Order: sequence, then C-alpha cells, then structure tokens
Amino acid sequence: MANEPLRGCPTCGTKVAELKMGLRDYRWVSDALPGRVAPMDLDCVLERRGHFLVQEFKPKGAPLPMGQRLTLKALVRLGMDVWVVWEDDQDPDRVEVGAMDRNGNVPFVESMRKGRLRRRVADWYTDASKED
Repeated sequence: MANEPLRGCPTCGTKVAELKMGLRDYRWVSDALPGRVAPMDLDCVLERRGHFLVQEFKPKGAPLPMGQRLTLKALVRLGMDVWVVWEDDQDPDRVEVGAMDRNGNVPFVESMRKGRLRRRVADWYTDASKED
C-alpha cells in the first residue's frame, strides 16, 4: 500500500500546496521505500557534548503514529532524551509534556506553561554541558 499523500500540515491544517515545502514533502522518496515505510522529521533536536534532546510537537490529544513511536523509541534506546510536547490551541501558552521511555510510552504527562518548558530545556542543556 502506498503512503497517503500529505494533504496539509498536521498541526495547522495549511494545505501542502500553500506551504511550498519543497523536499520536506517526503513523497519524492516514499514511493522508493517498501510498504508503508516513509521518512519523518524531528521537530526539535539539541545536542550538547554528545547528549541529545529530541522534542516532538503534537496538537493536544493527538496520538503518536506507530512508525513515529517506533523511531522515537529507538532514539531513546540509543541514549537520547525524547520529550513529546502537546500544544493546546485553546490556550497557546499551555503545553503538556512527557518523556518517552525505552518501551515507547509516555507514562507521565505534565501540564505547564511554555516558559516552564523553556526553563526545562535550558536546564537540560546546562546538565548536558557538565563534564562526565
């Protein structure tokens, strides 16, 4: 089964034709891959001294698709920190954040303001900067 064409941004709904996504519209390579295998993007990646923080942003209540969950789980197993951040379009300053575990689950989700998430990212960077 071929991958369904991307019709619009999953977050804002803007039509692909209006986004001018270029190579970021992965249909150019998806049909060269077997089955339903397709590339995915990483929304936010920080690296410091060999430590990695990956953040995946989703609309509030949106599940992680299985393929994305498997990829992110593999990154956790490689030693990366993966945080899933659900954005609330009703309250743009509020997010729900959870760290993915080695099984691909997000067992605990915390609601917070974006400023608190910003501080957590900064704290992560400070900790990653320390000598091992």
